[in-house]
Amino acid sequence: MNSYLTPQSVHVVGQARQVQLILRQWVREWGPDAKLIDMLAGRK
Repeated sequence: MNSYLTPQSVHVVGQARQVQLILRQWVREWGPDAKLIDMLAGRK
């Protein structure tokens, strides 16, 4: 599975199960109230 982060977007490519796993990981790392803009800023 691949995920691409740019300053303007996020692309997650893979099978549905893989995408679910990466999204759950992000929720664990950032919390359920995190905004995408905050996640992108934190990963630069």
